Amino acid sequence: MNDISNFLPKVLIVDLSMDYGGSSSRVLSLMTKAPPGKIALAGLRSSAITQQAKQLNLPVHILGQHKVDPHILSHLMHLIRTQGYLILDTQNIQSKFWASIAAKLTNTTLVSTINSWYANEHGHSSIKGKIYTALELSTNWGLSLYITVSEKDRQALLRSKITEDAIELIHNAVEVDPAKILGSPDWLCNKFDLPFQSLVCVAVGRLVQVKGYDILIDAAQRIVSKVSEFICIIVGEGECKEALRRQIQRAGLENQIRLVGFQNRETVLSILKSSDIFVMPSRYEGTPIALLEAAALGCPILASSCGGIPELVTNDVHALLVQPNDSIALAEGLLRLSTDRKYAHSLGQNAQQKVQKDFNIHAQVRNTWNAYQKARSRHNKQA
Repeated sequence: MNDISNFLPKVLIVDLSMDYGGSSSRVLSLMTKAPPGKIALAGLRSSAITQQAKQLNLPVHILGQHKVDPHILSHLMHLIRTQGYLILDTQNIQSKFWASIAAKLTNTTLVSTINSWYANEHGHSSIKGKIYTALELSTNWGLSLYITVSEKDRQALLRSKITEDAIELIHNAVEVDPAKILGSPDWLCNKFDLPFQSLVCVAVGRLVQVKGYDILIDAAQRIVSKVSEFICIIVGEGECKEALRRQIQRAGLENQIRLVGFQNRETVLSILKSSDIFVMPSRYEGTPIALLEAAALGCPILASSCGGIPELVTNDVHALLVQPNDSIALAEGLLRLSTDRKYAHSLGQNAQQKVQKDFNIHAQVRNTWNAYQKARSRHNKQA
């Protein structure tokens, strides 16, 4: 890529999320692999992705204090005009709203990355899902290209009358070398004050309703009497934290389920490497980075068969997949992976091989830059 970097357009990734999620990891990976001076992040002052990008010494612009800060639009337009950004790549609906206006007023190429289609994530009947979907589609007046991370979300865009040539499907990918990741069962027990010889199940993601952690708590309650050493660690922050804490207390599982809050990526990878099971009980997912990272580290996976997950792993080969919203099936999966460690280990090995073969970070980065150039070409033809 270095040979052609002079011909690449300057890209500004706009992300106004406050919490850290899989899309944040995707953005930071892309930025880390980009040629110097060709990509930057625009976000909120105290957001998790902004803080992480600064720690990685990646270029960051602060747009405002919160998602409805009235200075966001003027700051965006100033950056476009003074820094020479030719493409805005938005990562969520709030970002799309402001960036679509800025792109229109400055004749800048607009790309919308859909990490999870809103109606799929929030439910087709939910008010939030309907509002977000309507807002996404109503801000397409200057859009040149959609990037989506799963086939199911691509199909949702097609059903919304987006033309096929205006969508690029680019699955998420990860770059993880297990040999370079520190961690061990003893390290994990020491870090979170767990009993030694615990059988540790870990979940990673934002604490929001779509992630299904309430189902995980119900499932854990069903098996703790059968697997006395079972411990579940849930990594992440979000709006459901207090509700989940109360659910854990009502179930009497304070010693078995730990909400450990946000952890940086290095720590998350060490947790995954040190754990016995990775669980993703989501109601919907695009291409979950956390699942790919768990697979790359050979951690046995139990996940909902929803969204883009079946595009990544095959049931009973690379992972154990169960129907979403089914705490009984999830409990049965936890019990099987907890008691049949030979089977669990084989799933982990198979998933690790698949990720190494099919979800290469260099291919993802190359495809994303090709999509940016396609968007720029489409924009120039539309102008």
